[in-house]
Amino acid sequence: MKRLHYAGIAAALIASALVAQAQQQAPAPSPAPAPAPAPAAAAPPPTATTKVTDNVYIFRYVGHQAMFIVTPAGVIATDPISLRRPAKPYIDAIQAVTKAPIKYVIYSHSHFDHTAGGQPFKDLGATFVAHRSAKERIQALKPADVVVPD
Repeated sequence: MKRLHYAGIAAALIASALVAQAQQQAPAPSPAPAPAPAPAAAAPPPTATTKVTDNVYIFRYVGHQAMFIVTPAGVIATDPISLRRPAKPYIDAIQAVTKAPIKYVIYSHSHFDHTAGGQPFKDLGATFVAHRSAKERIQALKPADVVVPD
């Protein structure tokens, strides 16, 4: 049994020596070519309007999202775009879908990034709607460029 054990060790040593010798004699492999850089991803458009279902649309402006619904009586929009994201692209997106008037703007809640920038909607005759608590908070803070809900 010892003889077989030593034979196995000898075979492993010989194999290791042969592999090492072959590696020394073989030319160095050329480096693999660097992968081609991936094409630059196209920047997403600053605005996008997506139809969700009949007469319901999502409007995206960079990181902001709102929705609007087209009804026979006019448009119901949510969360106007804030100062940093002007309302005009949102209004333009609505008017690209329908020429119906924007009748209502609904504040989902009282945070500034959901309530600021509504004056252009008010100028078009929209009525502003919010939860009673949101209205109270807006009236207490009196933030600039926020239309107080009707």
